[in-house]
Amino acid sequence: MDQGDSLTVRRALLTVILLGSILAVITGCSIISPPTATFEIIEWTQGYRGYLRGYDIVWVYFKVTNTGTVNIDYYEVWIEVTCVDGSKYQECTNGSNVLRGSYINDDMGIDTLRRQASSVSITHYELTSY
Repeated sequence: MDQGDSLTVRRALLTVILLGSILAVITGCSIISPPTATFEIIEWTQGYRGYLRGYDIVWVYFKVTNTGTVNIDYYEVWIEVTCVDGSKYQECTNGSNVLRGSYINDDMGIDTLRRQASSVSITHYELTSY
């Protein structure tokens, strides 16, 4: 193969890559895979204040593990507390910079208006990678 044929092959290859990229953009396909993660509640605590005749804020400690192939630049997570009387309280918190293959621990407080919590769960989350 001479130098002219080699140049033709390179141009053809670049054209295929360029057309494939344009097609991916037009059809909404992502060349980079979207971020993925697991969220796990490590523990939650709630104290009782006799002088207030009620319960404190529920403190929730959770772990975010990046299970994908891209960094998580930003996340939002919604956590819900169910109380003994059946009432539910939900709050959202956010964080950033969870590198691929790593995890971070985070926490948040949820006010239950002095009601006693019986369970805590993660209802949903959103991940962003720029």
